[in-house]
Amino acid sequence: MVLIPYPRKLEEAQGTFRFSDMSLIFLDTSCDYAGFEAAQALRDEIVESAGVKPAITRGEYAGGAAAKAKNTVDPAGMIVLRKTGRPGASKSGGPGSGASKKSVISALRAPSANTAADNLSLQSYTLTVDSDAIVVTGNGSSGLYYGIQTLRQLIRNYGAEIPCLRIEDSPTLEYRGFYHDITRGKVPTLETLKELADRLSFYKINQLQLYIEHSFAFRRLSEIWTDTDPLTAEEILVLDEYCRRRSVELVPSLSSFGHLYHVLISKSFRHLNEYDEIPDRPFTWTDRMAHYTLDASAPGSLAFVREMIDEFIPLFSSDKFNICCDETFDLGRGKNRALAAEIGEGKLYLYFVRELIEHLRSRKKKVMMWGDMLLHYPEIIGEIPKNVVILNWDYAPDAGEDGFRKISEAGLKQYVCPGVQGWNKLLNNIDAATANIGKLAGYAKTYGAIGMLNTDWGDFGHINALAGSIPGAIYGAGLSWNPDRPDQPTDEEISVMEYGDRSGKIVGLIRELSRQPVMDWYDVVLWYYASSGYDTGPYGSAEHIRERLLGLDAEAAKTAFGRIRELSGEISSLAGSIYEDRKNDIREMICAADGLALFQALLLVIKKELLGQASAEPVLGPGELAVRLEYWFSAYKSVWRARNKESELFRIKEVIMGICRLLRDI
Repeated sequence: MVLIPYPRKLEEAQGTFRFSDMSLIFLDTSCDYAGFEAAQALRDEIVESAGVKPAITRGEYAGGAAAKAKNTVDPAGMIVLRKTGRPGASKSGGPGSGASKKSVISALRAPSANTAADNLSLQSYTLTVDSDAIVVTGNGSSGLYYGIQTLRQLIRNYGAEIPCLRIEDSPTLEYRGFYHDITRGKVPTLETLKELADRLSFYKINQLQLYIEHSFAFRRLSEIWTDTDPLTAEEILVLDEYCRRRSVELVPSLSSFGHLYHVLISKSFRHLNEYDEIPDRPFTWTDRMAHYTLDASAPGSLAFVREMIDEFIPLFSSDKFNICCDETFDLGRGKNRALAAEIGEGKLYLYFVRELIEHLRSRKKKVMMWGDMLLHYPEIIGEIPKNVVILNWDYAPDAGEDGFRKISEAGLKQYVCPGVQGWNKLLNNIDAATANIGKLAGYAKTYGAIGMLNTDWGDFGHINALAGSIPGAIYGAGLSWNPDRPDQPTDEEISVMEYGDRSGKIVGLIRELSRQPVMDWYDVVLWYYASSGYDTGPYGSAEHIRERLLGLDAEAAKTAFGRIRELSGEISSLAGSIYEDRKNDIREMICAADGLALFQALLLVIKKELLGQASAEPVLGPGELAVRLEYWFSAYKSVWRARNKESELFRIKEVIMGICRLLRDI
């Protein structure tokens, strides 16, 4: 039985429930419209997996003798969806050795209030399957929604006939989030964001944040977003409501201190930069990532950020706001050098952040912020208000625990924030993602974190596809709900549940594919920049990049070229057995595989023709490789446009076409 996340308590019983044309989904009057939409999704699941189409109705249900007195139907063949609306009240009868119908009728009557209650009880649910009926009881709207998702997963497992059982379930972490970068080159369409909400909520993820620097259409900032196809206010309003009906909280997240490249190179706002002078140089991803911090002592900086925040807040129903404030690399290195020397960089950082916190508190919002700068300036940790939630990230597969311990000891609430490991890559590193997520899930338990926020970044143009992030997102969903099963869900379970791959192979193949590259997008970009004379700043000099490429194993790259093509074929062979609505994922994986193979071929050409390594044996000549890269990018554009706005695709094109020119010069 594959269930993701796996329930806290599951008891199997004798017998089965069979869906038929007489089955009826009965939505109790305790349920709202969101419950009706969840019932429709359940009905569609039954149609797809069981081949029958139950009707949906709504009313005040009474079972057994009460039903006969009211001249209503008995519960036989019914799927009853209800909620109690009060904590600690989802306990109800289940299947066992006694009369199964009696246990279901008991579940439909006033439930006992003696269930062990905790502060997560409104997200808890019970699911009772008897031979006569199914009852899903949620303590609140979210609990009901989660119970319905578990029932949908049972139907995916068993089709028209599911085993009798009883589930009592609730999450370990109150907040289970996914953080999706929409600012570093790729802005998804509204339909893609809705799809993401559907996929996350199916695994009981209850929070979604979208990372925004310049990719929202602020009314007075067209100079900043005009070439990026930004998210609009209307799209956020639609998405917020869509998420709410799926028990997902859409939390606003806005870069408010560092990482403001497009703002701080603009004619209108460059005076707010920490540095007096901004070099007039071509755009590079390395420059964009390395600098561009607001002048913390300038009143105009606070006024600018407050204006953005005030325009952003009304678009979200959430009571939270993530001000980010991470990686303020330039702080105290320009205009504020003397002030930072006098009072300390940490105090300067604290001043600006506390002003933002107070502004958001005046707007009745709970503040979240990244924790890296607090750990960098440990002397200010104790001065952060205790009601601020710290988003404590560490993306290393073997992440240490000191940072999580320090935030806990300071008495601050925290989320642990692992990552799905797709940044700077064409395909996510699945091994690193699962190791990192598993490690931080353990720290969440050890240090009493209130949530997990699993991050999905897009550094270097966001060339990585959404499909590569899905296994890590699901793995994080499983561990943030039930960390007592540290090796779950497995690749095989994700393959079956997410993709409908009964062989259980697809995610394992993606994992193996992600292990192959010797040269990935990070090295491709740095080589291109160095070869084109661009400043790569803190990413290393041209000589450093040359030495890095010399250290990459040519023989391993040649082997990887062949193995990647084999794995692409194996993934393609499974496409026919994958759910139709997951075919885009397969197209993205195959496109990624094709690109990765060409990157290995590029490394061999570079080593042989440009670095003078005679032992390197290219698998493609420079001219042929240029042609294949051009054809590959044509396919990549199609894959990109299937899920995303045009956004900054042109920047990836500039790099690929530039590489092709360099190859033809060899």
